[in-house]
Amino acid sequence: MTPLLTIHQCSICFGQKGVVTDVSLSADAGSFVALIGPNGAGKSSLLRAIAGIIRHAAGSIRLASTEVALMTPAQRARMVAMVSQQTVMPEGFTVREVIEMARYAYRPWYASASIADTEAVDRALMQCEIMQFADVPATQLSGGEQQRVAVARAIAQESQILILDEATAHLDLHHQAAILRISREMTHRGVLVIAAMHDLNLAAAYATHIILLDNGRVAAQGTPADVLQQIVLERVYRTALISIPLPDAPYPLYILDHSQSL
Repeated sequence: MTPLLTIHQCSICFGQKGVVTDVSLSADAGSFVALIGPNGAGKSSLLRAIAGIIRHAAGSIRLASTEVALMTPAQRARMVAMVSQQTVMPEGFTVREVIEMARYAYRPWYASASIADTEAVDRALMQCEIMQFADVPATQLSGGEQQRVAVARAIAQESQILILDEATAHLDLHHQAAILRISREMTHRGVLVIAAMHDLNLAAAYATHIILLDNGRVAAQGTPADVLQQIVLERVYRTALISIPLPDAPYPLYILDHSQSL
């Protein structure tokens, strides 16, 4: 069976500067892949290349069996939905109208919403627990609520791959947990979730596969237990850590060791 996402020796450059080098990954439907690594490691660039927003310089990125660079915008939208770190809501639109914009992948912008469109939007509103905001101007919501609108829009897009580019970075614990819970529920319905994350412990708790990037290269990848090795993490992050064993998990909890420096 063809993996939903296949990346083979992918490299990405901005001008003469290489930001991602020789990254490979094979991921199936229903998986949760976390990208971790320091700032500037190449996480966002790799995600943007998967979504077809930027071109990769070498290697290949295939969605199902099709090279992403050869897909039309509509084809990519049906395959990939993306939620970024900071979402800007358009002025003058209600929450429902913002989420309905995701349905343009299936119909022209000028066409009326179909029954399928309305049902998809309603499901997304309910899943993200924002039905009460459906008729509220999106710009009037708090930052955490707006981020849930962005996730609902991605859900309504009904794509096979959901990309979260540090989508929980500036949210409180409640909203972080809500978005990650929703994302994991989507994997149970066969969606492939790929998330750039800074919190190692959240990555361990939610991901089935982790890629640790360092200066654009893969420093380690595999299960959380494979990747979250203290000696490797300290080398990549250049930070001393304390590991706390967890009784019911094959990986420890990590916290900063403020008493030491590397």
